[in-house]
Amino acid sequence: MGMHYYRYADGSVSEREYSGDGEPDVPEGASEITQQEYEEAKAALDAEQAEHVAAIDAEAQERARQDYEALIAAGIPPETAARMSGYNPPHPNVGSAQKKGT
Repeated sequence: MGMHYYRYADGSVSEREYSGDGEPDVPEGASEITQQEYEEAKAALDAEQAEHVAAIDAEAQERARQDYEALIAAGIPPETAARMSGYNPPHPNVGSAQKKGT
């Protein structure tokens, strides 16, 4: 009875709540692991997935930037090029320390 944790041959992990009598059967292709092993493996898998998603997002942003620049080079106004490409160019004054009167 309680939670049981498993690791599969492909490296994935799962948890399963069991409320029956006796011990549950271990799923085919899995081995039982401790809760700590499960949490560590899940955290590593979650971090790997987040890194993968960030890489995909960065690639998409780079493609949008390239499209934006191509549209600008073709004579499309920047505001229209941004909408068409999905790229959000940085504002030219963001981060600059401009003082009045200097």
